[in-house]
Amino acid sequence: MGCLFPAALVAQFEMEGVPVRMSDTTWCDQGFDFYIGGGMFSGNKFNANYYNGSNLNESNLYYLFKNEYWNEALQKTIAEAYKAVGLETASLELDPGSGIYNWENNYKISMLVALGVRYKIRNGWGLSLSYSFSRLTSSAQCLLTTENPNGNMTRQPVMSMVGKEDRSTIDFTVNYLFSKVHKVVKPFIELGVQFNYARAKSFDAVLLDQKGHPVGDEYTLLDQFNGQGYYPGAQTYDVIYGGPGFGFSGAAGLKIAINKTVSLDPTFYCYMGRTGIYQMKNCPVQGYGDGNKFTFNWGVLVRVVMSDYFFSKR
Repeated sequence: MGCLFPAALVAQFEMEGVPVRMSDTTWCDQGFDFYIGGGMFSGNKFNANYYNGSNLNESNLYYLFKNEYWNEALQKTIAEAYKAVGLETASLELDPGSGIYNWENNYKISMLVALGVRYKIRNGWGLSLSYSFSRLTSSAQCLLTTENPNGNMTRQPVMSMVGKEDRSTIDFTVNYLFSKVHKVVKPFIELGVQFNYARAKSFDAVLLDQKGHPVGDEYTLLDQFNGQGYYPGAQTYDVIYGGPGFGFSGAAGLKIAINKTVSLDPTFYCYMGRTGIYQMKNCPVQGYGDGNKFTFNWGVLVRVVMSDYFFSKR
């Protein structure tokens, strides 16, 4: 625990030959820290495959194709965009070679915001409670197999799919600050448990024309009609796709003490965890892959930390 010796007492000790070790005065050793942070987050691509359109997932392109109203509208859009005579009477299917079964989706790098509080016990040890939020985006494209009535193959239409996912995490961690390394720059580490909540905010498909531009209507692949499917005037419901999860988290970084109460903490954050986003729910073969396994996710952020100056002990 850091202490600030009065100058007179220090001088007396030195005159008597008593060694004096001046402790760090740039950051308090006990009390509370509060912080807010922001940066970037990278979700594991395994979970991103929930948004690849495969019929092994609960939300997929077959949900669009089997709806007679959407299917008819999509066929007309294809006929107009690809100038295929008679295409509006042809059936639509996924092209098995389009890559939809390759399971190689990825999340885009997303923004991460975080809030937290830390109680410093003493001698560099502390306990933290933090909350973070990010909105992840995954996109994929697939080819459609179409055949006009006379059997001639036409140019394959392209469907684009975009999924957006909200992910929140709460971390309980034990942390240690190497406060004696340097007066200003001090490394720290954190280890703990995590609870997370992931929800598919949206998952939409739209046809692309021959130049790659969206054309026609945008179709949701999340069932908002309580299993009844879309029809004109259908009522929509707020159906939740996703749920809670858990894991183990860690962080490491540097505390750059600006003064006795404020610091900037560049931080690397990661966790191994399960999320509430399950893929392969419709898989007919038991044991064929794990639709919800532990995955590695990571982020980089900068925390702005303020120490509770009035109640902290030095």
